[in-house]
Amino acid sequence: MLHRDVVSWNSLISVFSSNGLYSDAVRLLLELKRSDLSVNSVSLISALPACAALQDEDFGKEIHGLAIKAGLKLFDTHLFVANSLIDLYTKCGRIALGKKIFDRISNKDVASWNAMILGYGMQGELEAAINLFDLMKDEGLEYDHVSYIAVLSACSHAGLVERGKRYFDQMLAQNIRPTQMHYACMVDLLGRAGLMTEAAELVRSMPFEADSNVWGALLGACRIHGNIELAQLAAEHLFKLKPGHCGYYILLSNMYAEVGRWNEADKVRALMKSRKVKKNPGCSWVQIGNKLRAFLVGEGSQGSELELCYDELVKGERMSSAYLSWPQT
Repeated sequence: MLHRDVVSWNSLISVFSSNGLYSDAVRLLLELKRSDLSVNSVSLISALPACAALQDEDFGKEIHGLAIKAGLKLFDTHLFVANSLIDLYTKCGRIALGKKIFDRISNKDVASWNAMILGYGMQGELEAAINLFDLMKDEGLEYDHVSYIAVLSACSHAGLVERGKRYFDQMLAQNIRPTQMHYACMVDLLGRAGLMTEAAELVRSMPFEADSNVWGALLGACRIHGNIELAQLAAEHLFKLKPGHCGYYILLSNMYAEVGRWNEADKVRALMKSRKVKKNPGCSWVQIGNKLRAFLVGEGSQGSELELCYDELVKGERMSSAYLSWPQT
């Protein structure tokens, strides 16, 4: 396109972000910022989830600054941006910053509360997450399906089985239909507590076929408690639902190996090999200036971007050393 307007930029940023190309989404926003066009609220809403997924606080703060510079009323009319900032800061472990934004929003909506509850749960502040969930009703807001996912997840990690069951029943009474994620949270809740039979019965009683989230939660619980028979059942479904996911094969194979059932362990490894399923390589991120670079384990460095990064880092280190050694007046 010869003449790209801000709508064109925003569309592409959104496409990259929603398809997991997070660093490309952030890069495009920075290019838009350097262009003659003005960044608007849609630009920021499209890029903030990418920053949250990358857990890149620095880029997030830069976007926060752009929002202030653009004169957006974050705590009044532009709730989408404010809620996205809560999500970003809590995912980056900056709970206090997220809470500060949450407290300053004058007309909090359900998404504001959900973002803060999820943030607390993600960072292990489980009591705060559950208390905030209860406070939400006192403020006169109606829970939605995301609210219940957030509180059920918190109950699961806190080991609050009865309380989690009560919230699940409360959700049904509110005529909110449980989704796969709600059932996955309940299976995780029961499984972590060692209630394996009850967890399996819940899966069998579901009004629709369980997906990989539900069976994955059950397999994870089997791993904790060493229930190989139930793990076999969960793995069989997972091998059909996600045949290319290496983690399920490895987990079941390791469970067999731990109890000396080497033949079964070898069969699972052979199945994995026959389907050409490979373990995902480890990945490291390096940020230099305004660029994010990713490197995979085993990636060759001859003539690659790795050498360029190394040169840039060395150059930066030398400049820093030269500055520090310069006589200060």
